[in-house]
Amino acid sequence: MLSNDPKLSRRGFVALSGAAVAAPLLPRSALALSTDQATALIQSLITEMTRIANSSASTAQALSQFEAMFQTYGDVPIIARSVLGPPWRTASDAQKQGFVRAFQGYLARKYGTEFREYRGGTVEITRAVDQGQKGVVVSSIVRFPGSTPVAVDWQVSDRSGSPKMFNLFIEGISMLSTERSEIAAILAANRNNLDALISDLSQRG
Repeated sequence: MLSNDPKLSRRGFVALSGAAVAAPLLPRSALALSTDQATALIQSLITEMTRIANSSASTAQALSQFEAMFQTYGDVPIIARSVLGPPWRTASDAQKQGFVRAFQGYLARKYGTEFREYRGGTVEITRAVDQGQKGVVVSSIVRFPGSTPVAVDWQVSDRSGSPKMFNLFIEGISMLSTERSEIAAILAANRNNLDALISDLSQRG
């Protein structure tokens, strides 16, 4: 059993989960991702989240660091493509790039400020299981004072050439559907205009 004890809040952790969603099935690459590699990635991610949450950086600096963390540990293009859904297939290359940038910034602003305000929890990594086309699933338990422990599973793939997180489940529930619904609602509010969605996301949070 592997463990560490970064400070992390229940509310902040759940907020972060919205930033870590993507398609549940991905082809495995020839790199043959190992459970040790996936575990190391998640442990590094948790350590970085803790550093940002406990730092004395300004809000603007912390949000910038949070976005950089998302880019480093998350497979952002895969996440963005999955969240956007069908419109991704007809989008131009420029629109795809614009959406990825706007989406990751939106998530950093949306969840980053709240994430920094809540501390006091511990995270324990309990195991990592190779699930073939579903990638490697790293399981953990998040404990908060006065609350029931929360089971959190992190899905990791090396499809992009190195280990990256592409999904997150809290108590067995993926956050993918939540983000898909929110982005779909924003797109609908912008009359299904992708450029307008990108502009809207760039100003939200």
